Formats: sequence, structure tokens, C-alpha cells
Amino acid sequence: MGYLTKYGSFWGFIPQTQGRIFWVAPAASYTVEGRSYSSSDNQDGLSPEQAFRTVDYAIGQCTANAGDVIVLLTGAHSVSATVAVDVAGITITGIPSGVPASQARSSGGGTLNRTTITTTETSGIIFTVTVADVEIAYLHLIPIAAGAGISISNAGDRAYVHDCTFRIGAVDSTAQFGVNFPLGTGTTTVNDDSVVRNCYFLATANVGPAVRAVGTVLGLTIENSTFDLRSSTAWDDAIELTLEGNRDILIRDCDFLTQSGATVITDCIDVTGMTTDKTVNVFRCYFPEGSDAIEASGTLDVACAENYLATSTGGALTGSI
Repeated sequence: MGYLTKYGSFWGFIPQTQGRIFWVAPAASYTVEGRSYSSSDNQDGLSPEQAFRTVDYAIGQCTANAGDVIVLLTGAHSVSATVAVDVAGITITGIPSGVPASQARSSGGGTLNRTTITTTETSGIIFTVTVADVEIAYLHLIPIAAGAGISISNAGDRAYVHDCTFRIGAVDSTAQFGVNFPLGTGTTTVNDDSVVRNCYFLATANVGPAVRAVGTVLGLTIENSTFDLRSSTAWDDAIELTLEGNRDILIRDCDFLTQSGATVITDCIDVTGMTTDKTVNVFRCYFPEGSDAIEASGTLDVACAENYLATSTGGALTGSI
């Protein structure tokens, strides 16, 4: 659905919704349709010309499970504290650039999203999702300290992260992640049915996994995404899911890339610790030469089909080791 500004032109394509659309500007002063405006949390936020200043304030104006959407206008957003996504059923999105989602898998994917967001918070976490049915899309996330672009708690069931690009490696820390499912606490200790789709993860150092679950996840899907190492240092794990309680994991149509054969991803997918047979399904993924494709506790733990390990002579089918 194209959003029509008051000047009669379309401003990007925003998800169709029965809820309200709130707009957030990247700076105190910003430009829409060649005209300059001032953002403020004291205005209504209901048009690009009357944008809020902060994402956190916009979240507070949303109604749970009413289909409300928050649009971050094009530009470089920065938050001084972790953004608590604590209103269920909302969407937080940048403005799609018009590039087909499938192209987010290309090695140039890190430049596709024109809306960037980073944080000066010392924890390094940009978004913490603590409620169900949250969608985050079309953002370029840059965690700058040990932390995560998006941390999804055990209560964040059915989180949907798609068409996002991540740059991880601002610090050389194995505690920096793209999407993280931390250890569950309280009465709800399992995250159900979350999805990471059409995303691009660029690692520029030996950082933590792009997608990591140290908490229990059931029904997690990771698909149509690229994990790209551009560093002279090996990357330990691109995806790490190592808790025995994890079940019904699907990883499919993903590409793992390195900048040269001399630099490897030690384990592209690490599922050691999950010892129940066939709880992880890996289909149609491509792994770089010299890297281990799938590290598992046993050969029966992972169900594999049509996965290839690249070689200079054309590649070969591969499974778990």
C-alpha cells in the first residue's frame, strides 16, 4: 500500500493494516518531499511531516494487537538506550527501497536498506522484544558494542524478522549478535514459532553468531538469508542453536560466504548439544569451501537434504559432522 503524502506523492510502501501508522524521524530536523520539518514527541506522529523523534515514544502510543505500524523514515537513527518492544502485535519497519526481497541474499545486501539504526547503549542491544507477534522489517541494524541487533525473549512468540540487514563487528567480540534468543526466565521459558527470513548478516570480525539461541526455541525458521564473513579472522559460528530442548528447527535456502578460501566460518551451523534425532532440518543451503557446514553431536541429530559444500571443482552434497 503506497502512503500518500499531503503533497500528492507516494512515500514508500507501508504494510496494509487496520491500525494506525506512526512515523519516526532520524533527527530533530529532517526533510520530506524537499521540505524541512522538525520532529518532536509532542506532535501526533501520524504523517511523515509530523514525525515523532523517538522510536520508544512511538511504541508507547501503540495499542496492543490492533495492527499499529511504526515507520522509521529514511536516514541514520541512533538510540541512547535499548528500545523495549513491549506492545504486542506491532510492526516496526523502515521504508522498503524497492529492491526485491530475494536480492537481500546478495553479497551487496548490506547496502539495501536505507534506514539504519544503531545504539550508544553500553549493552549494545538495539531492540528487546518481550511480547508476542512483533514484526521488524526493512532496517539496517548496527550493534556497536557487545550485544545484539534484536534480542527476542522467551515471551516474544511468533516474532517475525524479515528483509533486515545487519552489520556485526563494530567491536571484535564474540558477545555481539544479529538476532539473539537469550536464556528464558520466569514462567514462560520457551519461544514459539519465530521466523528470520530474507535477511543479510555481514560479519566483519570474529563476532558471535548472526542468529543465536541459548534459550529454548520451538518451531524456529531461518530461511532465504545470507551469512557473509568479510574479515581476515575466522568466524566461529554463523548460526548457533545448542540447547537440548530446541525442537522443530527449520533452516533452508541460506547461503554462507567468505571473502577467501583462507578465511573460514568454523561452523556455519552449530547444533551441538541438541541430541534428539531429527530436531533440526537443514534444506538447500550452500556452504563455503574450507568451512564446516553443520556441527552436530551425532550424525542422526540433523535431517539434511540438498545442501552443498563448495569446491573449486563444482561442490558436493554435504551433511552434518
